Amino acid sequence: MWQLHFGLPEDDYDSMNETLKLMLDINAEWANIYCAMAYPGSELYEKAIQKGWPLPDSWQGYSQYAYESQPLPTKYLSPGEVLRFRDYAFNTYFENPRYLSKIKQLFGTETVQHIRKMTEHKLQRKLTQF
Repeated sequence: MWQLHFGLPEDDYDSMNETLKLMLDINAEWANIYCAMAYPGSELYEKAIQKGWPLPDSWQGYSQYAYESQPLPTKYLSPGEVLRFRDYAFNTYFENPRYLSKIKQLFGTETVQHIRKMTEHKLQRKLTQF
């Protein structure tokens, strides 16, 4: 299992695409795909305060899957761009035919159907609405 974070302070589209490519190449059975969040009490939170980076106004803003989710901006990308890429990476990974073939071989058709149903549900995000 992989745990990945998009939107670290120096991330841009190129670095996030490189991470996505690596994920696809490794083709692990499962990946947790998150945005970098400066959770209160963390070292990253203290850095965000020092640098004046925008932080969520409510606890819902810290939730990875919430409508109000607000990850950190990077040096190059807004919070909405990071969030949009995270959601794109999630669907790209879990909809990948090579991944689904591996899951079918390891766990069967029912599991593949569950994953397909999961990716049909698109998260609504405040920061990615136009």
